[in-house]
Amino acid sequence: MTLSKNYNKSTQDVNQPILIIENSSDSWLEDFLREYNVKVVYGFPDTNANHNKLLTPKLVRDTLRGKKLQVKEPLSLLSRNEIIVKLLRFVLKDKAYYDLIGLPLVPVLNESHAAFGDKKYYLANCSERRLFPKYGPNVFVDDTIDQDMKEIFLNEDFQKANKIHLFDLNGFKKILKHELSKRPSLEWDPDSQSIPNRHWLKAIWDRILDFNCDLKSFDNFPLLPAVKPASPDIVSKHYLLALNSSNPLIRHPFNFNYEPTAVVLEKIGVHFTDFRKTEQLKPYIFDWNPQNVLRIIEKLRKFKDLSMERFLKPLDSENRESFRKFIMDNWFEFVYTRRKVQKEFYDILRQLPIWPTHSKEKPYESPKNGCLLPKGLEFYSPLGADGNYFDVESEEGWLALNMLNVPVISLNTFITGVCYHIKCVNPSDPKYMKFISSLLRLPLYMIPESLERFSIIPNESYTKLMRASELYDPCEELFREVFAGSDRFLPVELRSGWVLDGLMKLGLNSVTDGKSFIRVAEEIENLSRMPLPPGNLHERAKLVVRHFYYHLTDLGLTGEGWEKISQIKFVTSKPVDPPFLETAYSKVPELHSFSSLRLPKFKNICWTQCPIYDDDVLPQYTVNNIFPELSEVETQVVVDHLYTIRDIVRADVSEWKSSGLSELLHTVFLQIYQHLDQDPMVQTYLNLKLKEDPNIFLNGEDVFDPYNWVSAKQLVLNIDEDINSKNRAVNVHLVPFKRLLRICGVQEMKSPQIDMEIPGAYSQRDKIAISFARFLDEQSNSSYKDGIQRFHDIFFHIRGEVIGSSRYVLAASANYFERMFTSGTRESNPRESVHVNIDDIGPEAFRVMLKWLYGRSLEDALLDIKMPPLADKISFYLEIYIDLLNACEKYDLQELKRLIEHQIVKSDLIKAQNVLEVKKWAETYNAMQLFSYCKNFKEVNLTLLIRHRYVDLLYIEGDELSDTLDEYEDELGGLYCDKEESDSCDWDLNAELDDFEKNCGW
Repeated sequence: MTLSKNYNKSTQDVNQPILIIENSSDSWLEDFLREYNVKVVYGFPDTNANHNKLLTPKLVRDTLRGKKLQVKEPLSLLSRNEIIVKLLRFVLKDKAYYDLIGLPLVPVLNESHAAFGDKKYYLANCSERRLFPKYGPNVFVDDTIDQDMKEIFLNEDFQKANKIHLFDLNGFKKILKHELSKRPSLEWDPDSQSIPNRHWLKAIWDRILDFNCDLKSFDNFPLLPAVKPASPDIVSKHYLLALNSSNPLIRHPFNFNYEPTAVVLEKIGVHFTDFRKTEQLKPYIFDWNPQNVLRIIEKLRKFKDLSMERFLKPLDSENRESFRKFIMDNWFEFVYTRRKVQKEFYDILRQLPIWPTHSKEKPYESPKNGCLLPKGLEFYSPLGADGNYFDVESEEGWLALNMLNVPVISLNTFITGVCYHIKCVNPSDPKYMKFISSLLRLPLYMIPESLERFSIIPNESYTKLMRASELYDPCEELFREVFAGSDRFLPVELRSGWVLDGLMKLGLNSVTDGKSFIRVAEEIENLSRMPLPPGNLHERAKLVVRHFYYHLTDLGLTGEGWEKISQIKFVTSKPVDPPFLETAYSKVPELHSFSSLRLPKFKNICWTQCPIYDDDVLPQYTVNNIFPELSEVETQVVVDHLYTIRDIVRADVSEWKSSGLSELLHTVFLQIYQHLDQDPMVQTYLNLKLKEDPNIFLNGEDVFDPYNWVSAKQLVLNIDEDINSKNRAVNVHLVPFKRLLRICGVQEMKSPQIDMEIPGAYSQRDKIAISFARFLDEQSNSSYKDGIQRFHDIFFHIRGEVIGSSRYVLAASANYFERMFTSGTRESNPRESVHVNIDDIGPEAFRVMLKWLYGRSLEDALLDIKMPPLADKISFYLEIYIDLLNACEKYDLQELKRLIEHQIVKSDLIKAQNVLEVKKWAETYNAMQLFSYCKNFKEVNLTLLIRHRYVDLLYIEGDELSDTLDEYEDELGGLYCDKEESDSCDWDLNAELDDFEKNCGW
């Protein structure tokens, strides 16, 4: 083996061991270790083997431990870190990772001493190394070393043994502290080429946020850039501010509307930033919103340990106004939905001295140190004093302070203080007018009623304070007309809006108030009593009445109020037309009350008792609905009017007779009767008057004929002719007023109540249809092929008239004819026509019967009968019905008979003059329903029947009279009553007979 060229045998210290390099690849260690006075040779020298040692990694480590790294030629041609890597590769051959402490072999980025164990070293990438140009090269391991060395440095055992770390959060914070010392703020140039600058700051924050760590560990590092202040008069440099959650920044608002608020915050020391948004930065950078504005104010105040008043002392009036506006504009950000301030902001808002007061010494005060006037009330002091009352500009501001529990002074307390010094008030003082206007705008329940006793309202000329009840609203046309020229009107400021409601509560005279209107009406009445009333008094009165009509619902009248108004004479009237003018209640146009006036449509029934409305003031439909008595006339008035004009026409009134007024007066009386007939209260009052004079009914056409004026007891309803002067038939014009007549005691021929069986309307048609079907079935079995023909084959000869019919139809319609035409008699021969003579039934009645048999209703059949122009209706139709009853009995038509009975009763053909005769005919023709009706009629009207029949007997002579009287006696069931029976009768029958015998000369 060849010896190393550097081996100097002559200088060899035989006592110093020689280190032998075994491999030629490690021969470079000979030059390196020589600098440390270590003898190294390549190969094996000839010296004593006992002094030779093999060069091992441990011997090299021990040699270098605690020493600086010395590199000379020829190794100087390599970089320092290349030499370190070569050394590391040798000393780590035995992987003795824990034996590297003190070796200056850490490949850091600068030329500084870097021994294992001296400090922590970090494995960082290139971008991380660039973040720390000052201190980073001292602790960052060069990542350009060979891959085998990188793997060793990444070995966990290696890292633990030698304080080698990956570049983690702790390392980041430790190096950052050397790069950027902790301080509250740091002046910087964002555009500088050196750090810190904008790009460096962004990269730092990117790495910090990548750690996803709690940023508290970076507290007090000046890493937050503050933007320039918004206020142009504040000059500032660029600063980085320390992370401090107790003194956070807030993002600058980019909304121009928030600039005044930003100025306020800048003045009190709040810093702004436009730095990045991230969740981790929220404790240090607040987003701009109303809630965060309050939060950051409170945090900064606490950070500076100042009271809110001292903290906001830099703010001038303009700043405080703008900040209060910001608070109010965003008020609902600080309250719950139930209108309660959120607990977080309650104390903050109560401490803000931004609310204006009426104090000269402290123009702004915090909610906790001031008090409120009642909502809506303006401040006023008669003596010019001030106080800590808040000067609230809006209802929203008042509500906000109220939610902050600012005490509200009692309205009564404050007003009492003003009223106590009311004599010191100048009525023309604008401040007082503003105060009184605000007082009157308050809700009505808040305004003390006691104020109506105080003279606190200025008049129109601002010369005097008056009570509200002494003033009138000139905005109303009604007041301008009625109270023109007075000094009792409101000033201009108090003529509209809610102020009027407050004034009305205190007694202001207004048409919207019932009490005020009563005073207006009374004023009209008072003017009318003056010796020389105003020339336009009636026009004023009409204006007042029309106002009452148009604004009735607005007056809010009580029953008592309406009763008072109805008695005031302020309504215009008009006189009636001649010739009734002289008898009229009111003969000239005058003012009257609602209670005395009547509508023109009632003129004919009351003109002697009541004045009549002027056409210009007639009550409207809506008014009549509310006060129906305006469209009514009292019973007493109409009755008194009736007696009055009756007395006039019964007297010798030549003027009325000569005017030809009989027909008009006749109409007037009928209108009176009609009204009384419909009056539900007529009976009580009329009965009293009738006891004095019962002759109030005009039972004739001529009103001037005294004979036509009778009492109701002289009249009989439902008879056609007078019985005598004491029993007169009711005139046709009085018949509609049966209720009135009955109330006054009229006699009445009554129709009895009886239940009559009435066949169905189409029962005959059903019978015919059934019979026709049966006849068709039987026809095929008949030996007569022709059968019953569709042409007339039977002819009835009735009083000179011939009426043809069909046996087929008649047989189908009635059992009588069926038997007649199928019994084998001559009438049943179908080849021969049949002729039948009838002399006991009239042709009109027979035609009606045939039409009914053919299927028409009885009513339709009767329509074809034409009554002669001069015929008596009752006699004409009754004759036909009696003939029909005869026919029904003769031909066994029981259903038709019941219909005819009902028709006679329904047509009201039973009268006093024919009831006995009809009863006989009903009995003769077996019409028992009609018979029962006539019998009942006789019983319920026996008195009037006897009186009526007595009159008939007066015109009968001789034997006929005796026979007729016997007949009547039999029919009426006995004309005399014994004494006991007579006592129980409501009429004296024996006396009636005595009168009759005298009249007959018996």
